[in-house]
Amino acid sequence: MALPMRLMARSFAAAAIIAAGASQARAGDPVVSVETDAKMNAAHVRASIDIAAPPPIVWAVITDCARSPHIIPNLESCRIIKHDPGGRWDIREHIINWAALFPKLRTVVRTSYEFGHRMLFKRVDGDMRISEGEWRVEPMANAHGTRLYYNALVAPSFPVPEFMVERTVHTDLPNVLRAIQTASLSDAAKH
Repeated sequence: MALPMRLMARSFAAAAIIAAGASQARAGDPVVSVETDAKMNAAHVRASIDIAAPPPIVWAVITDCARSPHIIPNLESCRIIKHDPGGRWDIREHIINWAALFPKLRTVVRTSYEFGHRMLFKRVDGDMRISEGEWRVEPMANAHGTRLYYNALVAPSFPVPEFMVERTVHTDLPNVLRAIQTASLSDAAKH
């Protein structure tokens, strides 16, 4: 059964509260919260994870388009369509095979970089009505790691089945954060 965006966001929020409460029990686990933005008819997603690797290593993982299909569940491809020769921005196309009975989802975002600290993204084309936000990398106070933040406003241009909302909250976003953590730890061990 498809949910209107307002109900979808409420389901997101309820599931996220449960997921966030459970994940706060262990250090290093992702923390996820989702709120309804009634004015935009969208979901506002916030997430964070502590990673025991230096910020430059975490930054390299989150900005690497070629690695994205190994980190983001159901992402078939990440392709840079256009880029600034100075490295300040690029336009990326993601193809997501999100469900067997549904068509693939295509998203195109312009990504702007505050090198080593912040990656901003905003929808320019594709199947999402709204997709904008940021990834932010900050050194932890103890100087032995990184806190990675994700903050986004998202809304598909089509109704979303409730089970997919629950899967995204309970599985996909925490798995993305854990995959970034694992890749960062692996890269840190090589240095």
